[in-house]
Amino acid sequence: MTAVDPYLNTRRLVRVEKGKLIIGGYSEMDLSGYGDEVIDLSRVGDIYVIGAGKTVQRKAKALEDGLGDRLTAGAVTIKKGEEILLKRIGVTEGAHPLPDEKSLEGARKIVEIARRAKEGDLVFVLFSSGASSLFALPPDGYSLEEMRAVYRLAIQYGDQGIIWRVMKYFSAVNSGRIVMMIHPARAVNFLMSIRGYEPWRGRIPMEGDWIPSWPPGLQRLAEAAEEMKAEPWWGELPPAMRAALDRRDPECEVPSQEGFRRVQSSYWQPVDNRRMLEAAKAKAEEYGFHGAILGNWWMAQSLDAAEIMTGIARDCLRYGTPFPPPVALISGGEMTVPVGKAKGIGGRNQEFVLSAAVRLAEVPAGIVVGSMDSDGTDGPGFQFAPGAASGFPTLAGGIVDGNTLAAARDEGIDLQAELKNHNSTPVLAKLKSGIYTGNTGIVGGDLRVVLVPEKKHRAESIE
Repeated sequence: MTAVDPYLNTRRLVRVEKGKLIIGGYSEMDLSGYGDEVIDLSRVGDIYVIGAGKTVQRKAKALEDGLGDRLTAGAVTIKKGEEILLKRIGVTEGAHPLPDEKSLEGARKIVEIARRAKEGDLVFVLFSSGASSLFALPPDGYSLEEMRAVYRLAIQYGDQGIIWRVMKYFSAVNSGRIVMMIHPARAVNFLMSIRGYEPWRGRIPMEGDWIPSWPPGLQRLAEAAEEMKAEPWWGELPPAMRAALDRRDPECEVPSQEGFRRVQSSYWQPVDNRRMLEAAKAKAEEYGFHGAILGNWWMAQSLDAAEIMTGIARDCLRYGTPFPPPVALISGGEMTVPVGKAKGIGGRNQEFVLSAAVRLAEVPAGIVVGSMDSDGTDGPGFQFAPGAASGFPTLAGGIVDGNTLAAARDEGIDLQAELKNHNSTPVLAKLKSGIYTGNTGIVGGDLRVVLVPEKKHRAESIE
């Protein structure tokens, strides 16, 4: 995972040399297209660090170590349970995937520093995956519980886009609002996302994004409200939010792009998940497999992803197409699972491998499937399971083969029934097939690998 280590990549990107703060040297990390930044520290006032997300602490630690006493203060929000590494930067532990009061408390501390910054100051703004919950602050007139209702809908429908589509209009801090608070100080934004962004080439993007510090995109509240009204979850939104969208409340609209253009703000992406996939390919080839990167899949359901990847694997094994074995089929992105009203414990990567295990039972020929969330926490674990033992581990993912289904039956596990209840964690734990890493501080999205062995290992049953 060193290819997507936020600490290492931030240290490479930011350095102090002879009284100059240098940000750059890696054009592939330059999103805004303004080029390397060379800042005379003798002309800079205070330096602050703010941000939230699952990688924010390792990025902030890199800045603490690189800036030393030159760093004035900071505030970040991390996921609850993560070891605190920072000394000069204040840390708040918030909840994920549902925001809690601590998430709001952390956001208020970040806002306080953003507003404290003055002309001549420098603010490093660090956001990553997880910030949608860890950096949550409703505007006046709306409550935490109303916000949480939106997040629950995203989990129920297996569509994280619900959070972004709704909350951009009911947040006091996202859609670039936090960066506008920093003005007239200078903001340097480091984004750590599971997706790779296209360089702006000096132009502000016309589309918004869920990253809180991203420019606001076009003002289109009226069109967005009509689009949301056509969704199956519209009637389940909190009534106050539906009413505001119905009346096109101007207080909900995102900031204007014209207003955003006045801020001094640059954007860098020290980590994107393509580097993780390339590193996985290189590692597979060290072990004698051809590495085939199939791409990044966003919001594909785990069940569908398992069908696609095992189907490709079967053809590789039987026909040598589209890749002759031995081959490692690699894909990334972020899957989803619509859990509905199910009460099981699990996550999208765990469901992917167990769904693959059902399909592999027909081809017991040595194919191995592994999948994990690179941040080490695949799903909410015990958070939504009443009565679950305290400390029940949140797995990173799992690993299975053609024998897993038979092993489950031997243990008295009805794998199909457990999948319908989205109860993958206890199954993988009982089969000793779970992957547990703890929080890695890395966000590269999902990593799925299907190993297809050499032809000599093929089973006669597929001939």
